[in-house]
Amino acid sequence: MNTQQGKQRIVEILGNNADAIIDNFQTISPDFAKYVVDFAYGDLYSRSGLTDKSREIAVVSSLIGQGKTGLPLHAHFLGMLNVGWTKEEIIELIIFLIGCVGFPSCVEALGTLKEVLEQQ
Repeated sequence: MNTQQGKQRIVEILGNNADAIIDNFQTISPDFAKYVVDFAYGDLYSRSGLTDKSREIAVVSSLIGQGKTGLPLHAHFLGMLNVGWTKEEIIELIIFLIGCVGFPSCVEALGTLKEVLEQQ
């Protein structure tokens, strides 16, 4: 596991919010924070073969499909915006996912996106 690489990658993906997210996890569980930084970003997000845009669409689609519209989706919507997705493209993704995951998850995802956009 690579802490330095993980810190660099999480900032590249999540931008200015990365430190706050890590600090939040750190206060609850230093071990969990270490897994997020070292494994998720130091290992998985540091692999070659996918662009950051591809990774973020995969993560967001998976979260919406699971009905997970809280903190992880919020963070990864920020990630999508940070790696080059536009608001309009994210909305199109949510509309497209209606056919795969249904309206309830997409309605909640759209609400989360609205919160993210209002906070920017």
